[in-house]
Amino acid sequence: MLFTPPPSLDMEKTIRPLTHIKAVLLFASTMTVMSGAIIAPALPGISRHFPDQPQVLIQLILTIPALMITLFSPLMGYLADRFGRKKLLLTMLFIYGVAGVSGFFIDRVDLLLSSRALMGIAVAGILSISTTLVGDYFDSAERARFLGLQSSCMALGGVIFINLGGILSDWSWRGPFLLYLTGLLLLPYAWAILQEPKTSDGVSSTTSDAPVKVDVGRTGLGYFIAMLSMIMFYMFPAQLPFLLSQQGQISGMAIGIALSTAALTASIVAFCYGYYKPFLSVMSIYVLGFLLAASGFVIIGFTQSYAMAIAGAAISGLGLGAFMPNTTTWLMRITPQRVRGRVFGGFTSTFFFGQFISPVVVTYALIWLDSLRHVFTAMAVVCCLLAVVLIILGKTTLKADSKL
Repeated sequence: MLFTPPPSLDMEKTIRPLTHIKAVLLFASTMTVMSGAIIAPALPGISRHFPDQPQVLIQLILTIPALMITLFSPLMGYLADRFGRKKLLLTMLFIYGVAGVSGFFIDRVDLLLSSRALMGIAVAGILSISTTLVGDYFDSAERARFLGLQSSCMALGGVIFINLGGILSDWSWRGPFLLYLTGLLLLPYAWAILQEPKTSDGVSSTTSDAPVKVDVGRTGLGYFIAMLSMIMFYMFPAQLPFLLSQQGQISGMAIGIALSTAALTASIVAFCYGYYKPFLSVMSIYVLGFLLAASGFVIIGFTQSYAMAIAGAAISGLGLGAFMPNTTTWLMRITPQRVRGRVFGGFTSTFFFGQFISPVVVTYALIWLDSLRHVFTAMAVVCCLLAVVLIILGKTTLKADSKL
């Protein structure tokens, strides 16, 4: 491990600091999901409070953080490499808490949008740095297990925070914004627990000026897979409610159960990543993930049954749930430590860009296809083609990665 407590500590005291570090990184990573999930149930109330505002502006309150994350994550990664991980993470936690909770007090849409944009910039820093710190603090099997746990918590967090936001939005549309105080509550804990990482030779990660090469080809492929997996996964919350509604009258609770199923299976397979990764290579996990996702998309595309639609969402979730921990594990293996911040800033950017453009991709696909069912079926075909491409790459260009 790159982070080692002083040798004078006994085993019990050695474990305790690492447990606190894991808690800080998990809380920080999960908070990034809160950026949109918390206020989603409050959008109707916000729209009623600002009846003279265009609907598109109200919707931007939800989506503008994802756009800011896409734009600013690479910059945050560079700043983390240049000036240090801990200082920037603490700064972003402060901005996150202040900008997020300000929505409780703001009574103008333009100011609300500005505060949400500022919070999105903070989220870009929090997720980029917390993922980078996983690579700095942990190695090998411990890293794989933690990345799986991180992805699992993020997936489950989306479900939990949507429900918390719904409960608070029944009281007031301003209520969900109070949950962003968690950024300020985490700040002193993170300040006390985290240490600035050292490189393997004991030198601070921000002091060396020696040139470092990044494998652009493999890193770019990892970015592309991360973006594509998010485009696919976000089809469930963005498109599945409309598809289910086409099948007849269906309650909001039934739609919520269907959406939660994909998130639940994704969180389970992400949580177990550290346990099955030693038996499977990076490339084989991608191939299996695409094939499982394709199976689920086919079921959704052809079924007229609500129960089968849930089954399809669950199967696709099993496939897509492994993609985030698999990609982060792969990138950490091939990226030098001193440029991890930049690489994972780019990863965060492409990951959230996939979320942001998922509805746009589906909208353009509907121009060529007749219905949402055909879009899900077409996505299954894309998954199968990508699985074939990765099998070929695994036997040729990426043969070394088939053994990682």
